[in-house]
Amino acid sequence: MTALKMNQVVCIAGPTASGKSALAIDLARALDGEVINADALQVYADLRVLSARPSAAEEAMVPHHLFGHVDAGVRYSVGSWLRDVTPVILDVLARGRVPIVTGGTGLYFKALTEGLAQIPVPSPDGKGRAAKYLASGVDALRAQAEHLDPAASARVLGDDPQRLLRIVEVALGTAKPLSIWQADTRPVIPRGYWTGLVLLPDRAALYARINQRFDGMAKSGGYDEARAMAARGLDPMLPAMKAIGLRELIAIEQGAVSEAVGLETAKRETRRFAKRQYTWFRGQAPDWPKAQSPDDIESFRKNLRKIRV
Repeated sequence: MTALKMNQVVCIAGPTASGKSALAIDLARALDGEVINADALQVYADLRVLSARPSAAEEAMVPHHLFGHVDAGVRYSVGSWLRDVTPVILDVLARGRVPIVTGGTGLYFKALTEGLAQIPVPSPDGKGRAAKYLASGVDALRAQAEHLDPAASARVLGDDPQRLLRIVEVALGTAKPLSIWQADTRPVIPRGYWTGLVLLPDRAALYARINQRFDGMAKSGGYDEARAMAARGLDPMLPAMKAIGLRELIAIEQGAVSEAVGLETAKRETRRFAKRQYTWFRGQAPDWPKAQSPDDIESFRKNLRKIRV
């Protein structure tokens, strides 16, 4: 994918319930900007409440893009989002406005700022040969992976048959090893043309906010969304069906668990998800400024510069 020539793009990332949407809207109003979604669940039309999408009133404050534009029956991916977001960013910039990309899906930001390898589907022959190594055991699979692609294999720690199988499949079933495909990538937004911030508020305060917010979501349409999703009979492995809280509310509606148990389980899973997001952003976005207090956010605001096309 060819890198775009562009002015400054603002990226606001962070765990769920950290205040990303409110900050993005505030910055959009101050910078003559438009908010672009980078959350893997907020793309789904069926999950406005349970994905904590901005409300209709919030969306009316400034232009919003890529929120609720996908049906829950679609298996949406990082590649799908990257194809959708690229023309949106170009359009916003072409109109002389500031794109403000916000969300909690770290892989979306990684693909946007570092690139996403366009790896072809391995041939049936390559997949078949790789499967034979897997049938011989993980040790045999790792030995073959290290022989075919030592660079990619070095990034796999311990026994991880799925990742090792992927390395062998790509090496045997495409024109080049996985590590070469991954190295041959270009970011959509080149370094120097974007500025980012990761919101990492105090965990105790965040967890309290998660608990309070989920109670509000359940009372303000969450059960309705859960009933509607259950009625569709979708494949439970679809990304939309894995929305945190959805399974628990469906279980409550169907009488499988009590409301108290279901709500507490949903809150606990949301807190665990937020913890994983903390870990991901600290490890995968080490160069991004981190905001742990209102003062950090204010400093980021002051450092932002608005550049016209």
